[in-house]
Amino acid sequence: MHPDDLLDQLKKTATPRKQKTLDLIHEVCREQYERGSKDFSVATIARIAEDRGGPSKGAIHNKTGDDYKGLIKAWAEHTGGVSRKVRQISANPYTALIDKIENPALRSMMAGLLAENRQMRREITLLKAEGNRVIDMRPQSATPREAVQILPASTGLFPSEIEALRHAVSDRLLKD
Repeated sequence: MHPDDLLDQLKKTATPRKQKTLDLIHEVCREQYERGSKDFSVATIARIAEDRGGPSKGAIHNKTGDDYKGLIKAWAEHTGGVSRKVRQISANPYTALIDKIENPALRSMMAGLLAENRQMRREITLLKAEGNRVIDMRPQSATPREAVQILPASTGLFPSEIEALRHAVSDRLLKD
């Protein structure tokens, strides 16, 4: 059915307020068509209409918004547009599998778990690469290989900091 005919039919039984809203939805859809846009999703049409005082996306999705959805769908069919936004399909097989989940809440939760899994795998790879470091805690031999500069204890450290450093390198702590 042509959108103009559907609009006339819907307005016959509508209240004056609803007639005004139907006209607004019709006008927004016409502008989408004139712009060359193929996006006639409820979210897009509602966003534009709501800026002009029209119904929100939630109001259109409600049971009382069936007439609005029907008008939007008629425009999509008339212009060769789409009434639902098409999501990009990823080459990732896991993402393609998640895209097959119809329940949006479950799909979102699974996508979150997949992202968390990818992050953990990156961190594990990084830790494996850096995990081969060896810290030699054995006492040095009497003849040092390199020249070591020994600074006096009064180089600006507080007594508590000096004590903490002595404790950190003590033989008792290293044995523990």
